[in-house]
Amino acid sequence: MNKRRVLALAFATALVASGPAHATVYSIGTNPQGSQYFFAATSIAKAIDEKLKLQVRVQPMGGSSTYIPLVNRQELDFALGNVDDMQGAYKGAGNFVGKPNPNIRLMSVMFPLAGAILVPADSPVRKIEDLKGLRMPSGYNSQLTMRVIQEGVLATGGLSPADVREVPVVNGFAGVEALAAGRVDAATITPGVAQVQKAHVDLSARGGVRFIPINTDPAAVERMRKIMPTRPLVYDPAPHFVGIIAPTALMGYSTFLFTHDKSDPELVYNVMKILHGNQAALAASAPILNQFEPHRMSEINEVPYHPGAIKFLTEIGQWPPKD
Repeated sequence: MNKRRVLALAFATALVASGPAHATVYSIGTNPQGSQYFFAATSIAKAIDEKLKLQVRVQPMGGSSTYIPLVNRQELDFALGNVDDMQGAYKGAGNFVGKPNPNIRLMSVMFPLAGAILVPADSPVRKIEDLKGLRMPSGYNSQLTMRVIQEGVLATGGLSPADVREVPVVNGFAGVEALAAGRVDAATITPGVAQVQKAHVDLSARGGVRFIPINTDPAAVERMRKIMPTRPLVYDPAPHFVGIIAPTALMGYSTFLFTHDKSDPELVYNVMKILHGNQAALAASAPILNQFEPHRMSEINEVPYHPGAIKFLTEIGQWPPKD
């Protein structure tokens, strides 16, 4: 075989070898379509595609208890998860008792979410204590963290799940649908999701929907924090926050973008760089990312951060995380 043919064969072999790498499709796991996670993941995927020229597919699923194990097994590349899910999944505690996911790695704090109680606008419920004896969703078998969120919110009113009449649902979105259908009296959900907007329309004869505030006195906040790492978070009325009719204190907790320990450090570093430098563009596609703070991409957590993330956070002066 002459030298020219050898070089041609080598070039063709290199093209074949490099082809699949260039055609790699990355994936981001999220909660169902219409959720804040879905909108945020779609915006993040778009930014990665535009800036890194990589294909990224958003994969909505029933809940984080479904997709976190897939990230742990490297069957998904990235996902969004809240602080309670992250710590419980990593250790095999809480909603993941006996099922640790030791391979997950944090990348960045993305935005706070709120656990909140939604009721019809004409409901007599004005405070958490008023929920005693009423019908509320329960179970949340595909979104187990909702059990913890609901328990934490109830705790601010001195209540527990035993103080309400439980109606089994699959996830928080199904709980809001049950509220709209009149099967429950109140439902736990995050402001801004599509199901809240639909319930607002479905319950228009009752004035739509309304979120009720948590108690924020020190004792109430301490009870809440015993259930879940969280803090009071005030939501102001806004077009995309249907049901927030006045400044309303809710249970706030952090959401993270995370990956697994085998993710390419350079890829993770570059994704972090894109997030840090493109907050406005991210928020244009997903309003929840208006709450993404590039100056606060790290916080203390029991789950390790990915080395690629640590490299970038170190460069911007956000490593190690501060209280």
